[in-house]
Amino acid sequence: MPALPLKRLLSSSAMLAVFFLLFAGTTVAMFSQPGPASLLPWLGLTLLAAVGALAIKRLSVRALEAEMALAEAERYIEAVAELSQDIHTIIEARSRSFLYLNSAVADLLGYPQEEFIKGGLGFLTSLVHPEDLPAVMRQYEMLVSRTGEAGAKEEAREQVFRIRDHRGEYRWFKSRMSVFVRFHSGRPAELLAVIQDVTEQRRYEAALLQAQRHESLGAVARSTMHDLNNTLMGIQGFTEIALGDGGQPELLRESLEKVHASMQRASALCRQMEDYAGIGRIQIAPRQLNDAVREALPSIESMIPRGSRLRLDLEPDLPLAGVDLNQARYALLNLVYDAAEALRIAGGEITVRTRVQAPEGTAPEFQGAYVCLEVRNTGPGRAPEIMADRYDPLFAAKWPGNGLGLAAVQAIMREHRGAVAEAAGEGAGATQLFFPLAGKLPELDAELEAAPVAGGAGVILLADDEPTVRAILRQGLERAGFQVIEAEDGVDGIKAFLRHRSSLSLALLDLTMPHMGGDAMFEEIQKLAPNLPVVLMSGYSESEATSALSCKGLAGFLSKPCSIKDALAVVHKALAGPRPAANVPE
Repeated sequence: MPALPLKRLLSSSAMLAVFFLLFAGTTVAMFSQPGPASLLPWLGLTLLAAVGALAIKRLSVRALEAEMALAEAERYIEAVAELSQDIHTIIEARSRSFLYLNSAVADLLGYPQEEFIKGGLGFLTSLVHPEDLPAVMRQYEMLVSRTGEAGAKEEAREQVFRIRDHRGEYRWFKSRMSVFVRFHSGRPAELLAVIQDVTEQRRYEAALLQAQRHESLGAVARSTMHDLNNTLMGIQGFTEIALGDGGQPELLRESLEKVHASMQRASALCRQMEDYAGIGRIQIAPRQLNDAVREALPSIESMIPRGSRLRLDLEPDLPLAGVDLNQARYALLNLVYDAAEALRIAGGEITVRTRVQAPEGTAPEFQGAYVCLEVRNTGPGRAPEIMADRYDPLFAAKWPGNGLGLAAVQAIMREHRGAVAEAAGEGAGATQLFFPLAGKLPELDAELEAAPVAGGAGVILLADDEPTVRAILRQGLERAGFQVIEAEDGVDGIKAFLRHRSSLSLALLDLTMPHMGGDAMFEEIQKLAPNLPVVLMSGYSESEATSALSCKGLAGFLSKPCSIKDALAVVHKALAGPRPAANVPE
């Protein structure tokens, strides 16, 4: 039989066993052999004391070793936390004081570590962005108010918010916080938090999102330019026919009508490109969604992969929906591009379908009938983890070759107060867009369409650096009964304004002109004649062009290119409306 190791014989448990055996033996000996001459009890007591002393010493050594090991582990963990570039902290739940806070807080935020230790959680939250502070405090209160079982695994909660550094600049941080220690009652005693600076990561994500937008733009720009070239060819051809008609009035009129229609189509394509670039304005009005599908059909057909086919299933009596047709076309092209990527080289069928349907699998607020636009494909499908990221703005970067994702489409539908849903049923994949019926919209801006083009009377100052634009607007305004004073730039416009100030009824100014733009000209007119209605013209979106002027009494905005009818509608509306509020310096 092999000998037992000395370490096992001298273990605390072995010594305790020997101690109790000697104690029992000594007790028996003392009662069985009474008398002063007996040495056995005294010998037992001596051995008993010796073993007890060794056991106590051994226990003390083990306790000291455990304490040293615990201190070593704490020093190791603290050293790791100090080496980390993230903020590590332990918070006392009741007093909101920091029980531990590593030095990274000073490196990241620039304030001395002692200020955080002294001020506690209150000092840190005083630096949180006011827009983010309510959510931060709600999560903290939720953690400290929930009871749980002591020793159980705790769930970590993530949150992203902004904190102001010592330079006054806000940086983005992501925190992970959980309960660290609980009282026996289950209430949280201490919280553990790790706070990571994600400012550069968010900048990188923003750059990737911009790159995705460029990819989306490139995916549809080719087909849009194809449409634009066809439109320009129509304008050129019908103009040549009109110029060489040989005195045939009917042929001349027909050619001019087709040129006008082509120009409207070219203008719509320009607005569509603005929408793709994110600088267009959304104009939601009662529209036929089937029109968006038909107008996008040439672009859709150019996206269908070889070996695949397109099928249209458009409900003939589709009710009007509240929709911006340019935005709807953009969303549709994104879905078709996504479906084409899903088909890949296997080929298959892409179906574009419209109908009236109640949304399924969407938020509770989407109840009742909506106009549904569905794009379905019969491809092999995608992995579940890819489908789970479809609404991530970084989808194209995460899963290259799997389409553009639905982040841009989701944003469009949010503007329309509609919904996006993944449809189940036959086929490998289908996405549905739900647009509100026209009757569900609270209000629609159809003023330009409803405005009558009546005759006018008055003097209009027209300032634009493009002679063609001035000539078209001057003829249209004069035919409506207005007298027009032209100016080729802002400086010339101010001179004309000073000469004819008392007789002017309205000023129509282009935003971008040499020497002085329409915005600067508007400022000067406001100082001298604050009650004169001013309409601004621009090819930029209204929000972008008038963001700095809308609060100063601008009477209207005219989006270029525009028809004479639209220009007259804006002019009449500005003249009929209340006079702008004057901001005249005393």
